[in-house]
Amino acid sequence: MEAIKMVDITEIMDMLDWHMPSEIQSKGISLARNTETIIPFIQPLTPKHNKNVWGNCAVIISERSDEEIKPHLPEMLEWLQDMNWPGAFCILNRLQKYSDENSLCNAINVCIKKAKKCRDEVWESNLRLLLHKQ
Repeated sequence: MEAIKMVDITEIMDMLDWHMPSEIQSKGISLARNTETIIPFIQPLTPKHNKNVWGNCAVIISERSDEEIKPHLPEMLEWLQDMNWPGAFCILNRLQKYSDENSLCNAINVCIKKAKKCRDEVWESNLRLLLHKQ
C-alpha cells in the first residue's frame, strides 16, 4: 500500500513541474489536496523535483489548515531563507495568517538561532519581519 502512495506522490510531483501545461499543473494541485501529508511538498530536493515544483508545492501547503502545518513550521520557515525562491511569498502569506501566535513565534525563534549560527543575515531579517507582524 505504501508503494502505491509513493507512486501517486511521484505522479503528482511530475504534474507540478512548472514546465508542464497549466492544466496539468492545476490537476496536480487538485490531486495533492487529497494527500494525507504535506511532507513531500516541503521544498523537495531530488534531481527531478526541486525548484521546478516549489511554487506549486507552496500553493498546496498554503491551502492546508493551521493544524496540518503546525508540525512543519520550522521547515516552512526555511523557505524564507531566500525570497527569490519559488513559492517563498506564498509561504510567507500563509504564515502571516497562521492563528497560533505562540507556536509560530517559537518556531521563528528556533530558526533565528539557526540563522545566526549559520550567519545568514538575510534569512534572519526575513524571519524578524514575520515576527513583527505577529
